[in-house]
Amino acid sequence: MAARMSDDGPRLRAAEEQVAQHAFPRGRRIMARSTRDRGDASPHANKFRAATVVLVALGIAALVVAVALSAFGKSQNKSAGTWSAWQPQDSGLQGAQEIADFVSPYYRAAPAYQLAVVTAMNLNDPSNPLNVVVPSQNAPGGVAALPPKSTIAYNLCGLGSKDCSIGVGTPSSDRLLLLRREALELALYTFKYITGVHTVVAILPPGHTQTSSRLSATPPTGSSVSSNNTKPVDLALAFDRKELQPWLDRPLRDTLPEQLPPTVQQMASAPEAELISVITAHGLFSERTEQAQDGSNLLVLSPQSPQ
Repeated sequence: MAARMSDDGPRLRAAEEQVAQHAFPRGRRIMARSTRDRGDASPHANKFRAATVVLVALGIAALVVAVALSAFGKSQNKSAGTWSAWQPQDSGLQGAQEIADFVSPYYRAAPAYQLAVVTAMNLNDPSNPLNVVVPSQNAPGGVAALPPKSTIAYNLCGLGSKDCSIGVGTPSSDRLLLLRREALELALYTFKYITGVHTVVAILPPGHTQTSSRLSATPPTGSSVSSNNTKPVDLALAFDRKELQPWLDRPLRDTLPEQLPPTVQQMASAPEAELISVITAHGLFSERTEQAQDGSNLLVLSPQSPQ
């Protein structure tokens, strides 16, 4: 028995080893190869890992820079292409009225009173046509009508009175300058967003006066000084697209930097006061309405000395 056990023991162990070899050959080969690979690669493994980390880091950094540059470029393009924070949704006369309704409430004669209600006039109204006439450049002493299709006219009607004059406050050069600022803003918005418009006319509220330059052999005295040297005049401003093009090529806030228009009292010291005075000085006209022979109405503009 003992001999059999001793003889069978080695055979059993050999059989078990053979079964083990057949049962787990792949796993053992994998383990052996893995052990061999680790042994062969170990001198350079750290270098490869370090190089991989560096490459990944550089890739991430490049991606971050690319995203940042793209965002910056989009931001620059967006800001460069934004002329104003607001723009009208319509075109033509409706778009012009949108501009009037947006601009006018910000201009105040007093905190509780709007400076003027602004209406975009329909020059092509069949029942009441209106032709805007200016001095002709080709015929001295003659006049020329502005094409209605390329002209937008705004009527600024003051509040607090029955004749469209401003019934709140006192007429002054500062208030006139504020009206000129409003007219300029209307013109800039119109030229920027209403296609096909070449001329903008803004009819100001009545109630302005001008100094007479007539000479007299007998100098006026007493109360006659003011009556002889001043006379009422109705004023209008006319703007040409080409003349305002430099201000259409830059954002509106570069020209009118304040978020809200100044008050009458603040106008003289406003940062844009001098620019407004210069831009609008040569576009100042006296205006009067006449009836043409065909029964149509004429809005006659005559050059006016700077106010």
